[in-house]
Amino acid sequence: MLPLLLAQALLGLLHFGDNKKMQDQKITFKKYWREGDPLVLIDFLEKYSKLSKSILKKVLNNGSVRLRLESKSKLKCVRRASQPLTKDSLIEFYYDAKLMNLKLPPAEILFDQREWGIWFKPTGMLSQGNEFGDHCSILRQVEKIKNKAWLVHRLDREANGLMLFAYSHKAAALFSDLWQKHSVRKFYQIEVLGVLEDPVGEINFPLDGKEARTSYKVIETGAYTTKVMVEIHTGRLHQIRRHFDLIKHPVIGDPKYGVGNKNEEGMKLTAFQLIFVDPYTEKEINFSLSNIN
Repeated sequence: MLPLLLAQALLGLLHFGDNKKMQDQKITFKKYWREGDPLVLIDFLEKYSKLSKSILKKVLNNGSVRLRLESKSKLKCVRRASQPLTKDSLIEFYYDAKLMNLKLPPAEILFDQREWGIWFKPTGMLSQGNEFGDHCSILRQVEKIKNKAWLVHRLDREANGLMLFAYSHKAAALFSDLWQKHSVRKFYQIEVLGVLEDPVGEINFPLDGKEARTSYKVIETGAYTTKVMVEIHTGRLHQIRRHFDLIKHPVIGDPKYGVGNKNEEGMKLTAFQLIFVDPYTEKEINFSLSNIN
């Protein structure tokens, strides 16, 4: 009896190992169509990925396949399984089982106008897609609802909060101009490690050799952390996270910057408020998360 139970346990472990391997599987390739290859995209992908067509349809729908039909054309995202191939076709394929099965809460529209809108991005969601697809991005979610959408600015994957999206080329150009001219006031609510000595302050450490300016005001002080309202006056990479790490008060939950600030609840950084003049109506828009409470 014991040998039989031991054999069953070993088989179970092997089965678990195979499932785990499949869940962690990554497959990427870049291939040109060759004589004898299938002339339909999904058949070509099946041949070289060894994945089932049901999985491949999900991969295509997620925007993880790029195709160039002619040698001088650009690679473009393709979602159609029945897409014909030509002798000059170049196919790029990106499959990550973990990302494909990742479940995130939906983005929420908070303030909607004809040409643009303000949305709430959940923690863990990308601003836009990468080579492994766009299904985990807020841009794709907005596109599905509004048919067309343009990214005006970005928010770190680990952060949550307000993002503005344009629904036309013209709106994208107008709002991109506002951002480039620093005509949009951007406020963030964060929680940092430790107690800040000054209730109001400004951080001016240069980042990447460029000017970087962050001002803040303490909202609430706890025993070990401080809640802060922050306004950034420049747009450097991870500006808030890097600035507060430099003054020894890293953002709670930041996976990249700081020591002693990690937690399991995620990063405590929320894009809280946007203030700007609507280029269509010339009226000031002052929208914050407090507007919806």
